[in-house]
Amino acid sequence: MKIIILISVLLLSSCSSMVKNANTFTASGLVSGSIMEKQSCNQYEKDNTAVWVVVDKKGECVRYFSSDLNNKQNKQVVLFFHGDRIKVSKGISRPGSKNRKSPEIISQDVEYHSTKSIPMIYVSRPGVYGSSGDHKQRRRPREVKIMRAAVNKIIDKYYIKNVILTGQSGGGHIVASLLPVINNASCAVITSGVTAVRQRVSLRGWDVDITGYNDYYDPIKHVSEINNKNLTVYIVGDLLDSNVPFATQKSFYNELVKHGIKAKLIQEYGKGRQNHGLKHIAKDPFLYCSKST
Repeated sequence: MKIIILISVLLLSSCSSMVKNANTFTASGLVSGSIMEKQSCNQYEKDNTAVWVVVDKKGECVRYFSSDLNNKQNKQVVLFFHGDRIKVSKGISRPGSKNRKSPEIISQDVEYHSTKSIPMIYVSRPGVYGSSGDHKQRRRPREVKIMRAAVNKIIDKYYIKNVILTGQSGGGHIVASLLPVINNASCAVITSGVTAVRQRVSLRGWDVDITGYNDYYDPIKHVSEINNKNLTVYIVGDLLDSNVPFATQKSFYNELVKHGIKAKLIQEYGKGRQNHGLKHIAKDPFLYCSKST
C-alpha cells in the first residue's frame, strides 16, 4: 500500500503545471519545471550558452557552459553531464543540495577543468541549471531525445571532431543513451552510472524507477545499437555504492563486451554516505581517456 501511495503522489506531482520561464537554477524552478519559448532562448543562443531543439513538435532550451571553445573548429572536446538534482522522500520531490549553483559557479568549474587544447562543455539536463523542461521526467524517452538533439547541435555548431562523453549517476544514464547515436565519440567515462535501470529498480526493491515512471529508457537494452568501433567505454563505480548498485554497472559493462565494444570496469572509492560520489573522476576523464594528438 505504501508503494502504491508513493507512486500516486509522484505521478500527481509530475503532472502539475510547469511555470513559464521559471529559473531552474532555483529550488522552486527545479521542482516546478520551466516552459520556454524560442524567443526567450534566443539571447542565450547568441551568448553561446544554449541551443534550441524541437522534440515531438515541442521546443526546449538546453543550456550549456563552456571554456576555451574555438568557434571555427575543435579537435577534441569533453562533454560532461551532471547527476540527478531532485531527491524523492516519502513521495515528495525536493531539490538536492547540489542544485545550489549559479551560472558563474558552473562556468568557473568548467574553466578549471578545461584546457586551451581540450575544452569542456557542461551540459544542463532538461529542467536543471537554466534548461527548460521538467526534471521530474528524467530517464524517460523524451529526456534522451532532447539530449541527443542538443549534443548533435553543439557538435555541429562548434565543428567538434572528437568527443569525449562523461557523466555521473543520472548523467551517466545520459552518456550511455548517447553512445548509439554519437559516432565521433572516442571515449566515454561513466561514473556510478544508472545504465541498467530495470535491474537497479529490482535491486533497490522498487516497483518503478524513483521518478514514479516505468517507461524509462534503459541503456543496457540498446547496447546492440552502438556501431562506433573507435569507442572505448570506462565504467567506474564503487562496490559499496548503495544508490546505484555496482552489480548494475557491471551488467552494463558485460553487455558492452558481449557486443564487441571496448570497455573497462574500474573500481574506485565513492564519496558520501552512499559511496556514490565519483563526479570528480567524470570531470577528469583523461585519467583514462587519451588526449587527441
